[in-house]
Amino acid sequence: MNQDKLSVKTEILKEIFRIAPEKFKKTEKDNLFLAKRFNVSGEFIKENLEFLFDMNLIKKFPGENYKKDGIFQWEITDKGLKYLENKQEGEKQEEFNKIVAFTGAIIALTTIYSFIVQSVHLENYPKTYWTITPIFLILILVCLGPLVSFIINFWKGRYFGK
Repeated sequence: MNQDKLSVKTEILKEIFRIAPEKFKKTEKDNLFLAKRFNVSGEFIKENLEFLFDMNLIKKFPGENYKKDGIFQWEITDKGLKYLENKQEGEKQEEFNKIVAFTGAIIALTTIYSFIVQSVHLENYPKTYWTITPIFLILILVCLGPLVSFIINFWKGRYFGK
């Protein structure tokens, strides 16, 4: 169980949103679907589901034939939907912050390189100049990778719906 409890709760909530409204029996073996899906124990799923019910993020109510088959229907609440929306916005903000950091790193590396080359007059020392230049180019390329990936994913999602 490498995942923290909050992320598991969020993933369970997302999964319930994906499959809702589904019917689930109130037996241990029916929690195994979610346990297998998230690679955790059935008991861990049960604890997390109880938390989600207690926090009113999801609700359960008896199905049509509850007395006969003991099946509950689960439904995500408005509070649960709001939580998922906030979580998604937080993930987007985190991604944006990373891109800003990489962009800042590119600007900083370029400025540092320019300062070193101009202040020490490395143009007059070809060996040193050609040693430091590839190092800075490699660092800039490392920073460009995530930035390019972000731009490509943005365009795919925005204009190609993927």
